[in-house]
Amino acid sequence: MKVMMLKETDSMENSPLKIEDIEIPELGSNQVLVKEIACGVCGSDLNMIQGDWKRYGSPPMLPIVPGHEIIGRVSEFGDNVEGIKNGQLVGMQYLWDSCGKCNFCLSGNENMCSKASVTGETVNGGYSQYILGNNNHIYMLPEGIEPLKDAPMMGAGITAFRSVKNLGSIEGKTIAVVGAGGIGKMAIQFSKMYGANVIAVSRSEMNRELSLDLGADEAFDPGPNYEFAEKIRRTADHVIVFAPSDTAVNASLKICKKMGSVVLGVYATIRDFRFTDEIKVSGTLIGSIADANEAIDLIIKHKLRINTKVFPLISANDALLKLKRGEIPGRAVLQI
Repeated sequence: MKVMMLKETDSMENSPLKIEDIEIPELGSNQVLVKEIACGVCGSDLNMIQGDWKRYGSPPMLPIVPGHEIIGRVSEFGDNVEGIKNGQLVGMQYLWDSCGKCNFCLSGNENMCSKASVTGETVNGGYSQYILGNNNHIYMLPEGIEPLKDAPMMGAGITAFRSVKNLGSIEGKTIAVVGAGGIGKMAIQFSKMYGANVIAVSRSEMNRELSLDLGADEAFDPGPNYEFAEKIRRTADHVIVFAPSDTAVNASLKICKKMGSVVLGVYATIRDFRFTDEIKVSGTLIGSIADANEAIDLIIKHKLRINTKVFPLISANDALLKLKRGEIPGRAVLQI
């Protein structure tokens, strides 16, 4: 089978992914072999491939096949797999497996499991013609969806859903989404679905216009140093940040009202934190099994929009380079 393999991290300008032919993986107990149709291209793929997150331990192993926003059809399944059949349309997310025994797993927070396996980081991911899946982390999908359009819901959709869900009741509240890229646009739609007023923040005119089209009430260009924060100081009840920038994160603390909350979906160094404002800062990480199932159901039921640009598998380097340069209005998807 053909895969796009990462052997050494490098800048996308140097096309670090290489096409290779490797053996189709052998099935184990509780495993499913999926013939892929589509795999979304995520910003975290870009960070990992370029080595931007080396100091955080990403990638944890090399060589590795990236990709974690996967839709395909079941080709085979191993022992102890029930409730699934060949040809079934399924999705896979970033969380490939979890131990099932720790307090996090037992409380329905499998995404926090310390022994979790990660699709495209600790096990080969979706930039591939076939992928092994764990039976406990395979998601049944209805036949009506369009894999080349909907694949990003398996990553961006789940991540965005959890970031909004963790805010609690937001009806009538003002939510600022800082970094209105692929995940941010999904967070905008979930926030509107739950009755919030939404401020979209992006340095990209293309993303600002698309955010308004998706339902955002206002859209701001933050400026090169996020100086806009002073203009809308203390206007948001909650702020969700997907912009990978310390400047953006620290500006978000200025946007947030006293006793509000800032949810970070990025690594960041926080400076000048005013404890007197009693702002709560928290992180958000992909999603649990329950999060994934709920997010998928809501995206399909409410027909949330996922704007995609399709590339062939062999053009994964090109897709990632265009993503890096901000040339994709939404999400890139690899056609497998």
